[in-house]
Amino acid sequence: MYSRNGSYAKAPDVVVRGFEEWGHAYAFTPDDPDLHDLNTSAWFILDLCNGRPFAQIEADYVKAVTPKMGADVARSQFHQGFDMLLERNIIANSD
Repeated sequence: MYSRNGSYAKAPDVVVRGFEEWGHAYAFTPDDPDLHDLNTSAWFILDLCNGRPFAQIEADYVKAVTPKMGADVARSQFHQGFDMLLERNIIANSD
């Protein structure tokens, strides 16, 4: 689980390669060797995780995507994507 008071960033050894034309990115996690396909939402969340506090990451994501889907759906989508990135060790607490 994560701390809403924590700050988050890409895990140090994770390698990310984005393919804008496809709207996807791939993340390689060498500590638990695997290649993860990130959709546009997960990729955007990962981009927002640059050492900032959780609340700021969440607010920036929701603000950016709310015009396309509404705040409740945006918040739900954020939490699903954030949890997935954390569970797969693509992001980590940077405190």
